[in-house]
Amino acid sequence: MRIRIWLLAIPGLFTVLVSCLNDQDIKLGFGGFAPAVLNDGWVVSTPQNENMNSSFLEQAFQLVYREDRFVLATSLIVVRNGRLVAEAYPRDPADIGRMQNIQSMTKSFTSILTGIALEKGLLDSLKEPLTDIYPEHFVDHPDKSDITLEDALMMRTGIDFNDGDDTHDLYHGSGSSVEYVLSLPKAYAAGVVFHYNDGAPQLVSAAIQRRYGAPLASLADASLFAPLRITEWKWEAAKDGVTFGAFSLYLKPRDAAKFGQLLLNNGAWEGHQLVDSVWIARASQPLVNSSSNGASYGYYFWVYPAYPAYSAIGHGGQRVFVMPSKNLVIVYTAWPYTSGELFDEFQELADLIVMSCN
Repeated sequence: MRIRIWLLAIPGLFTVLVSCLNDQDIKLGFGGFAPAVLNDGWVVSTPQNENMNSSFLEQAFQLVYREDRFVLATSLIVVRNGRLVAEAYPRDPADIGRMQNIQSMTKSFTSILTGIALEKGLLDSLKEPLTDIYPEHFVDHPDKSDITLEDALMMRTGIDFNDGDDTHDLYHGSGSSVEYVLSLPKAYAAGVVFHYNDGAPQLVSAAIQRRYGAPLASLADASLFAPLRITEWKWEAAKDGVTFGAFSLYLKPRDAAKFGQLLLNNGAWEGHQLVDSVWIARASQPLVNSSSNGASYGYYFWVYPAYPAYSAIGHGGQRVFVMPSKNLVIVYTAWPYTSGELFDEFQELADLIVMSCN
């Protein structure tokens, strides 16, 4: 089967239509998964040296090269024991060095930066009401004054923010992004109901910016990206200068893998503790029940107790998947501007890769 893809521009969004037509292939032929040796901080190894079964790995990588599966895939990376053991770019080899919008995987970076901000004393505590941080934004919204930092991190603000129209307005709006989120109706009391959305992380980003004196992206550069030697990145901001806490961070696939390895290292990198290990442990715990199959939610991480593992997840089906018991990080990136019908089943890939770990 071959697939033709049309990209249709819709305000702030792209939709992919797929037709099973006899057309040229959109992927390359499978050519193995040996990682390239680059001067980017990664130590390259082999499955055999890291006690992995190459047969299961090959099944996983063959899957992302199929024309009728994982149609949107742009990369698959496997890191074990801190070493890069397998990678492939099924659509274009140049994707190895191409920055991509990682969409809602951005939320997990916001979580880690919140831990850094707490450790630096920029934020008082998780129980701190947001109205204590930027009180002027609550003057016209006193019904939201009970929202704490932790409520926002657990997606329990009670605000009826609906991704889609509200995200579009947040992205394109010319006024205060905080005022916009707070202006939406309150559906529940804060701290009660889990409601996944793009609005809550904007409140967190604004809180850190107020206390840090610079945008969240600046804190990321100084405290996260520079130590990880991530030199090429982009993080968009709302028109008011507040970094988007939920989306629009652009990274290369291998740099996303560095983030996963930092998590697996309990916040340590090259002898330096970038993030408190206690924060990572807390953020990646199943703190909130969700409606997602088999998944719970921490502080902007999806948690899978059955593996056990946890993930940063972005639109398009992309992942940074961390499984401490196997000393394993998996990164999957994909074209992000699509309907969910084409995301495919990441768990199928993860199961094969996990099975490869002896």
